[in-house]
Amino acid sequence: MERYTRTVDGKVTVAPEEMAAALERLSAFEDMACGVEREREEISARLEELRNRGREKTVQFRELLAQKLVNNNMKLLLERYRIH
Repeated sequence: MERYTRTVDGKVTVAPEEMAAALERLSAFEDMACGVEREREEISARLEELRNRGREKTVQFRELLAQKLVNNNMKLLLERYRIH
């Protein structure tokens, strides 16, 4: 991945000619972070619905649970790198 930002003396800089590309990438990261959070909420609601119906042993429940774990790990990575 090509970096657009540089940290110099504790300050993040972007070359003026790369500003548009840097903003596009930032927008994509923000979209991803919001999407992960939205999916986490949706999956939690769907899992609760399946639990209430006694469907914890279904393939759908297990797939959703696996996706919830993936999304939780993504959230932790985003937090680790202060992208939240």
